[in-house]
Amino acid sequence: MVKWLVITLLAIVVFITLLLGLGYLLKEHEVATTQLKQQLDQERAQQKLREKRKRAKFIPAIESSLHKIAPNVAVKTSNSAKQKILIENLTCASTKQCVLVDIEFADLTCTFAINTIGASLLVKTGDDVSSVGKCPSYSESSELSCQLNICTYQ
Repeated sequence: MVKWLVITLLAIVVFITLLLGLGYLLKEHEVATTQLKQQLDQERAQQKLREKRKRAKFIPAIESSLHKIAPNVAVKTSNSAKQKILIENLTCASTKQCVLVDIEFADLTCTFAINTIGASLLVKTGDDVSSVGKCPSYSESSELSCQLNICTYQ
């Protein structure tokens, strides 16, 4: 009888030791995972901040090119619907999301690179009555691309 009692106690001690060891490993894994998650969150926040800064550099350039095209339309006060759609729908993740669209103004038709969402919105908008001085010119070897998450045609 003592023999079975010793075997049972030994089995219980081994089982409890295994449970405590597994619990310790689980706790250490949770701490490491939490630290890694915090580090990844910080890196993502920094990445988003860098992308936001890059985009902030492009928006004034886009607005100035729109001013060159349609100088009599003020961007801040009276954006046409088409200009607003152009500015707000330049983002992309790959070149597949970018398309070339021909936008008809009162006196000219201009070609712009925009994402597919913006292209579908442009189809739904009415005619733009603002006059355009001139359209941007592109070389024969121009290609549609997604650079820095912005649709471009160069």
